[in-house]
Amino acid sequence: MHYPKPVTTSSRVCRILLPLTVAAAAIACTPQPSHTDDRSSIVEKYLGKWNYTQPDRATMTNITVSDAPGRTQVPTIGDLVVTTEGPDRIVGRTDLGCTWRFKATAASLELDPPSQLCHNPTQNVKYTVTQWTVTVNGDQEKETIRAKTHHPERDYDFVLENGVRTKTEEYDPEAAEKFTGTWAYDSVDPTTGINMRTTARPAPGDTRLTERSQEHGNVRITQDYDNRVTARTDDGCTWTLLARGNTARLDPAVQTFTRPTSAAVTLRSWTITTDGERQASMVTGTDEQGGNFILSTGSLSKR
Repeated sequence: MHYPKPVTTSSRVCRILLPLTVAAAAIACTPQPSHTDDRSSIVEKYLGKWNYTQPDRATMTNITVSDAPGRTQVPTIGDLVVTTEGPDRIVGRTDLGCTWRFKATAASLELDPPSQLCHNPTQNVKYTVTQWTVTVNGDQEKETIRAKTHHPERDYDFVLENGVRTKTEEYDPEAAEKFTGTWAYDSVDPTTGINMRTTARPAPGDTRLTERSQEHGNVRITQDYDNRVTARTDDGCTWTLLARGNTARLDPAVQTFTRPTSAAVTLRSWTITTDGERQASMVTGTDEQGGNFILSTGSLSKR
């Protein structure tokens, strides 16, 4: 008696158990893994919006170490939106305006190609990332980043050894609550750059004059509706932000406020991360005198 060869489908292997002479052949099918399904499940766990958790200098969680002058330890905040570009290809877009491409494996995401350049339009700086490894366990993500920033005088290395993120939803109406209240800027520390604003102003001969100033005062945040909030600063300006998880961002992305007695102030970005008691923030914009400023290491506490 001869038996037919197995019948193969894309997801099952079926073997006829009875000879062909039997009118009603019984067929037993054993599920087999699909390579396409495997690749989809590998990619799926990385997709979505991921926020850095609250930076912590004691554990070096979300603290970037750099050899750039005045920026030795910088809190890392913001979000990463991860989408798919193919069976095992991932695209990550940061809130700072950079796009990065990865290859997904069962164990991790790896930057691919391993050296990628971005001109960060928010901070007006170019940097090359040479390694970026991401692992995910449920709604927790860990990452390591090695890179260098490019400046006219030289390149500076920086590394994030202990990056930690949590997954959040695009619509998160409960997120606003932890941001509301009155927040005061912490003590200034010029050695670490905490609450030190850097401003570049035009100077004769197509040069720029750079100055540093201290950030003081309060920020009062109230909820508008759902996950939208309004921040009021001591200079009388009001700004609207959108909160998701532990992170709020300026929304719309560029805002201008004009006071009756002075010129306009424009913000091009404002990102806040909070645990409900502390804030880490980063702000860029143009002041009343036309100087482009950045506060990269904002630190505030709830009053």
